[in-house]
Amino acid sequence: MQRMLTLVAALAFLSIGAWSFVNQDVVDNWIVERSLSSEHEDAPLLGLQENETWLVLVVDFDSNEAANGWGPNEAQNLLGQSASNYFHQVSGNTTNVELVIHPEVIRANNELAYYGSDSSDRDVDEQGNFMPTELAMEAVQSVAKTIDWGPFDLDDDGTVDRLLILHSTKGQEENPSVKNRIWSHFTHFDSPIDVDGEHTVGHYTMASLQTGTSGIGTILHEMMHQMGAVDLYPVHDNAQSQAWNGVGDWDIMASGNWNGGGQWPALPTGPSMELIDAGRSIQLDLTWPEQTSSPCIGPTVDLLGTSESGDVLKIQIGAEEYVFIEKRSNSGYDNRLPGHGILVTYLDINAGDIDQNEVNTNPDFPYLMVIEADGGQELVGGSNSGEDSDVFTNGTQFGAQGITIKNHDGVYVDWTATVSGDNDSIVSFSSVHCSPSFDVNLPDYSATILPGEHVPIQLNHDLACNSSLIASDGRIVNLVFNENATQIHSLEFEGPGMTNSLTIIEGSIECANDAKYVIEYPVLTLNRIPLESQFTADISSSENAKLRIPIESIGNNTQRISAMIDGPLARIAEGNDAVMLENDAFYELEITPNGLLSDNMLVRGELILYTEEGGEWTITINLNAGDNEETFLSELRTPGRVIGVSGILIGIYLMLGLLSRKQSKPIQQDENVEYIQPVQIQPPTPVAADPWGRPIDTMSEHESLGTLDIEKFP
Repeated sequence: MQRMLTLVAALAFLSIGAWSFVNQDVVDNWIVERSLSSEHEDAPLLGLQENETWLVLVVDFDSNEAANGWGPNEAQNLLGQSASNYFHQVSGNTTNVELVIHPEVIRANNELAYYGSDSSDRDVDEQGNFMPTELAMEAVQSVAKTIDWGPFDLDDDGTVDRLLILHSTKGQEENPSVKNRIWSHFTHFDSPIDVDGEHTVGHYTMASLQTGTSGIGTILHEMMHQMGAVDLYPVHDNAQSQAWNGVGDWDIMASGNWNGGGQWPALPTGPSMELIDAGRSIQLDLTWPEQTSSPCIGPTVDLLGTSESGDVLKIQIGAEEYVFIEKRSNSGYDNRLPGHGILVTYLDINAGDIDQNEVNTNPDFPYLMVIEADGGQELVGGSNSGEDSDVFTNGTQFGAQGITIKNHDGVYVDWTATVSGDNDSIVSFSSVHCSPSFDVNLPDYSATILPGEHVPIQLNHDLACNSSLIASDGRIVNLVFNENATQIHSLEFEGPGMTNSLTIIEGSIECANDAKYVIEYPVLTLNRIPLESQFTADISSSENAKLRIPIESIGNNTQRISAMIDGPLARIAEGNDAVMLENDAFYELEITPNGLLSDNMLVRGELILYTEEGGEWTITINLNAGDNEETFLSELRTPGRVIGVSGILIGIYLMLGLLSRKQSKPIQQDENVEYIQPVQIQPPTPVAADPWGRPIDTMSEHESLGTLDIEKFP
């Protein structure tokens, strides 16, 4: 049985080895994909807790000593009350913050400019290293064995949840033109630091102590990142040229950290409170029973200010889309807001990358935006950071009437909210047509089509539907049912449209005399549409190179489309700002290592193709850097060949083991056969000699005269 199992194992290893050797590229790609997906995961973030305990470390520099008025005592005076009071209001008076400020100042190993110089990016040196992390590591390691880390692990999972490092100089955000200071920030260590065998430090916040009270908002902003909040100021995407201000001064995670000169930061909006698990939202279900007679009357809610422990209303308007309604009153930290009343925000989770802290990159596809009560869209347009007319007050409406709200499919909500009361705090809900018994689903944000193509639309209704739709270019648009597809139908234009043009479909859709949906939906027509893909190549880690990235597309004729490089790749690569789509189209990428690459480094990035109308397609790029000369031995070092050779060698080893055991198997003797007995040869007996080497005769007459005893055959 053992021999059979060994044989099966040997054959399996030989088969795997041979297959891996022949299919080297498949194995190599699989290994790369697995390595990318299994990269070090950042330390988990813990939301706001009822009892918050923060460790605060103070670091200084030879040229900026903490003894000059910026040490632990100043840190206590700066944050002792502000942090506790702020998060007490954020939590609805349920959270207490305790600061544990380490009494000893930690001296940095290098001068400020070593950590803060903007060589290739903010606080990044020429090799691409984010230098403040080195300062943070120095601080943690210097106190690792002197601190009880347990109180700062708020959920007892072995990870330190709150760490604030304050340095004795001013932050660069105070004067961005000074290029050798440290930007206040939150980030993760590349690998968690083991501090006592039971706890690790995986992330930290670093901010300025010398900025003083005007830096309180920035410190609290960065600490909220440790609780899961994301930046809501516009993290500009180079593919989009529009300038806008996100949610501006209405949220500490946007520009609200600077309210009141930085001393009175705004409270978070409802969506930010949800990210840090503040527990302030109440979800409203604004659907009415099918047989309800219109108009439908919904709930009426009297809201308290969020700084006064008031609730935040949350209404779902899409799969991952919500409207938040909250009262922002003239009290607490909100007393320095641009205005006071009912603040309405729209959240589209699909539009942001929370894991990468890249959300409000494009005003056309916002992650979070303010529904401005004056309809002016100044925040979106970038003309201001918030004003009194942004909030809704007594007698104003939003939803289906007043300031209208739609989801990213261009479908307007079917309910209306009316604000009333002397304190602008009462919100009443109603619906003229009640709730439709069907849903409308279009491609997210917009549709990009070729000439003559139709726009797909999904209706989860089996009954007859009709539409009243027209395009902004004058063409009639018909709702056409596809009898061969369940619920998937199309919007078809009467007549061809112009290429490279954007048109808006407007009107309504109604099914079985039910309530109707009003839509406003953009459609872009192009000659060719690019296809998303992946590109992998090997490059030199020291020499310039040019790569041709193939771009697949569908359609006829040619199509010019804008292009840009994004991600870490952008630091070593350049290319044209546009590409012509056609058969066998390529985008030429110029690689300049700039001393930033080393052997076996993986460089990732994206080639983003986009239109000014908001269409965007991504080609994912992975480049393997190295200057190793391609030899037979270097080829054998690839994952596919290593696995192949290893499998074959193991298989051969097992097979040889089988053969060896077979040859050494003992012979079973047959009792009926006479065997020749072996001759036993004894070694010679030593002979005594005299000093001249002559043998001494010591034998007796009874001893054998020979030196060998021979056993005769029987």
